[in-house]
Amino acid sequence: MKILLIFPRLEHGVTTYRDRNSAFAKLFSNPYLSLSQVAACTPPGHEIRIIDENHEKIDFDEPWDLVGITSLTMLAPRAYRIADEFRAKGVKVVLGGYHPTAMPEEAKEHADAVVIGEAEEVWPQLIKDAERGKLKPFYKGPHVDMSRVPFPKRELMSFHPLTEGIQATRGCPNACEFCSTTVFLGRALRRRPIEQVVEELKQIPNKIIIFRDASLTLNPAYSMELFKAIKPLNKRWIANGNINLLGKNEKFLKAAREAGCISWFVGFESINPSSLKEAHKVSNRAEDYERAIKVVRNQGMGIVGGFIFGFDNDTPEIFDTTLETVTGWDIDAAEFNILTPYPGTPIYYRYDEEGRILTKDWTKYTQAHVVYQPKNMTPKELLDGTKKVIRGFYSFEQMMKRMYGSLKVHKFAPYAFSLPGINVAMWRYYKREFFDADDREKIPPYS
Repeated sequence: MKILLIFPRLEHGVTTYRDRNSAFAKLFSNPYLSLSQVAACTPPGHEIRIIDENHEKIDFDEPWDLVGITSLTMLAPRAYRIADEFRAKGVKVVLGGYHPTAMPEEAKEHADAVVIGEAEEVWPQLIKDAERGKLKPFYKGPHVDMSRVPFPKRELMSFHPLTEGIQATRGCPNACEFCSTTVFLGRALRRRPIEQVVEELKQIPNKIIIFRDASLTLNPAYSMELFKAIKPLNKRWIANGNINLLGKNEKFLKAAREAGCISWFVGFESINPSSLKEAHKVSNRAEDYERAIKVVRNQGMGIVGGFIFGFDNDTPEIFDTTLETVTGWDIDAAEFNILTPYPGTPIYYRYDEEGRILTKDWTKYTQAHVVYQPKNMTPKELLDGTKKVIRGFYSFEQMMKRMYGSLKVHKFAPYAFSLPGINVAMWRYYKREFFDADDREKIPPYS
């Protein structure tokens, strides 16, 4: 069979289809693994192609026997349009990814089959069924044994950014109320054999790697062994981590730095302890943040923080307090997002039951729109407050201060410019997403 796998174009993000094949996209595109991973699980004897619509256009007239489309929530409407167009031409379509897993019945209206959950173990059977013309409506993929996950077929990707992604573990035991990772990948942390991770890294020519794991601090013993094994490869890498461990375990930090770690992305989420408790972010203690950041940076690694506004315990005062606090930290960059109740998450079902979901236009589920009714502020106050924090944190003065600090941490090594670059990329994104866009699009008119 001729099989086409599609990643729909991004309308929102640091890089989008509007940056197609530009130098900016080369530098800042976020590598993803889903379709190249699925391609690696395809039985032999089939012709397979991957199209990332952010870099290539889809030719709907080219003959295909099967089209597979992956979809995040904000990409769902575009994924459905692509699926509908192919099906109108008689092509069989399969939908999978986070959003079809959360909303399989909705996705099935636009597809001949829907993959729910992880695709690796069910994809070969789906291909056999498609060959026989007997596709099932749903394929429920189990949480796979990580030792059986093949290396992604990266050679099928036509666009290769500066960084490349790899995955050592799947799953997250934290189960934060707003996060879809646990819904999709489960609470049990599943680890790949370290020798497989090392071998895959050896095959990746890129010098800068992004670990696509929920967190490399969830099993410190495993990660320490991983660091020891990858140290000789002389790669530079970035990973997600939990601040409770990073701020306490200097032996872990030293091993990470010696293995090539440049920076950690940390989901601080909020400086409000009540909001952290509400979100079930049990691993975070807001009062320890500043000290923990200093511990990490003293070990020669950067910190990029993630913050979310709009929890039920947030009031309009949270914005000024957050800006004052975060600009006082030695942090390298930050994301400031509006709480988004993604389908499938506990917070989505809670808000839906309470009648607080303002729109189910999935294109608005970008973390830059207000799609629900906050408890202690208006939707406009939530939007305006988030913009105020972004404007203050990414002022010229603050950016210059952080960028110089980042270069000092890495002693002006060539890779040191990655963290200052993140500031430029984030400001460009926020300018386009929050300040150049029409605010009327950010809040549903009936809110």
